[in-house]
Amino acid sequence: MRPIHLSVLSSDEQQQIHEASLEILSTVGVRVHDPSLSALLVAHGARVNDTTGGLTLAPELVMEGLSGAPRSFDLVNRRGETLPIPADQTYICSRLLLPKTLDYGAAAPRDPVTDDIVKACQIANALDDVDMVLRTDTPVSDIDGPDALNSLLSIQIALTYTDKHFLIIPINHEAMKDWIALGTAATESGDLSTEPIMTLEVSTTTPLQLDEESCRILRLGAETGMPVMAMPMPAGGGTAPITTAGEIVVNNVEALFVIVAAQVVNRGCPCFYGGIPCTLDLRTGITSLSSPEFAPLTSGTLEMGRFYDLPLLSASKYTDSATFDAQCGAEKIMSAFASLASGADIIYGNGDLAIATVLSMEQLIIDLDLVLAARRFVEGVVVDDARLAVEAIKRVGPGGHYLEDPHTLEFMRSGERLMPQSYNRLGSRSTAQTQLEKAHQIVDGIVSQAAEPVVTAAAAQRIKEAVDRRKQEIEAVP
Repeated sequence: MRPIHLSVLSSDEQQQIHEASLEILSTVGVRVHDPSLSALLVAHGARVNDTTGGLTLAPELVMEGLSGAPRSFDLVNRRGETLPIPADQTYICSRLLLPKTLDYGAAAPRDPVTDDIVKACQIANALDDVDMVLRTDTPVSDIDGPDALNSLLSIQIALTYTDKHFLIIPINHEAMKDWIALGTAATESGDLSTEPIMTLEVSTTTPLQLDEESCRILRLGAETGMPVMAMPMPAGGGTAPITTAGEIVVNNVEALFVIVAAQVVNRGCPCFYGGIPCTLDLRTGITSLSSPEFAPLTSGTLEMGRFYDLPLLSASKYTDSATFDAQCGAEKIMSAFASLASGADIIYGNGDLAIATVLSMEQLIIDLDLVLAARRFVEGVVVDDARLAVEAIKRVGPGGHYLEDPHTLEFMRSGERLMPQSYNRLGSRSTAQTQLEKAHQIVDGIVSQAAEPVVTAAAAQRIKEAVDRRKQEIEAVP
């Protein structure tokens, strides 16, 4: 089998982007809004550009930092399964929460509630092809109290109702501490570095900045030994050059800076190279996550990560559309294919609508089928004696059929033919359902069952104790 491999940059063009990135890093630098991290980087050789206020990194410092990032490591979940990196097959990540939720048949989205997290966990648990979950730190409307308490209890629910690997995006340093405390309690070892059930996303403030909260989150995560994914989010025409190559340079500069900083904090800390290169629509002033350029931007970004031989994480399957329509499907399949064909180890974005602000339970099902279809294409064609089927062709002969042939029975469930759950394969027959109707039927079949915690009683108690300690701290604040 020869997997399909997409390349939008030649080796010479990758080298050009690399050299341009080193020039920016060594002359302009990245502004670091945290004195502690800034001092640590300076102690390791970074210099302050008095004109820009950025911390500059000499090329040799960049390459020395990158050399400390492991090229292979293992993630785990709480099912006792190991997820090797690099991945033999791209891991798929499903959303648990976004700022709004769109119910089936509803005219408009609503504020999310805790039950939405539970249902999204149930769906992820029920789908074997979902390897990971992503919970955005978004408040839910049915928890009273300060934001810190809302976040804390929401994290507790997520860790209680799914045992799959977590990608986390803490909203601030305090939320990061809560993730670590509850995540540690959820492990059996009590050590997130040896039992990495969570991967931390660190985003820059484009262009060329790391805000104070992100600096503190990065440092705490790296010190803990958590895998760190560098995820800049430049917007071409706004916070990055409008040219595709220029935007890839900005993304590369910021991703490299985050990874080098993680290595300065804790050399050997596992890191992913990534990015969400989007576009500022100059007609509306709205950022697009699904412009026609998103696919080549995504592919080019991942190719630069591969240039440095780093593990790759890709945010994908976005749509600017607010509902399930042709635009939604077209935008999602384009970006999914770009991520998969460019070698992403992890791909996330299942369930997103409306520029990653709305979660649909049905879209979780549809997006999984979509990415599985794209992954099937990328896997290519296996050619061997058994699959050439010469004997079967001789056996059936002219005018025969293969329905009952042993060859068909041998390979019908082998993966040769993908069978998406939500696709309409009945055409216009009276029993046919739309994809959205089928997806809703699948969702309903999953969430109609009583939700049960997936953690052990001992782990649930440890998590509760960590929550109780933190609640006392929150409630003590006047």
